[in-house]
Amino acid sequence: MTHIDQDLSAALYMLGFSLLRGDLSSGEIAEIKGDMTIKLVHPPGEELKFVVELPGEKRMIFSVDRDQIVNLAEHLTRN
Repeated sequence: MTHIDQDLSAALYMLGFSLLRGDLSSGEIAEIKGDMTIKLVHPPGEELKFVVELPGEKRMIFSVDRDQIVNLAEHLTRN
């Protein structure tokens, strides 16, 4: 099961993500839905990743560090 710390949870909320509260064994942590869906996933044994689901069943995947997410949210709240 995926566990995220309080700082990362707060940062995701500040960035507009909805935290997923269901079965997290898939590694899915949070998502934003719109014209595209952006999910933060943390598969067991792997690093955090943003998965961008585009129309037409296309995907882009980016590795990300939890500190990058927290720092971004802190930067946005200071401005």
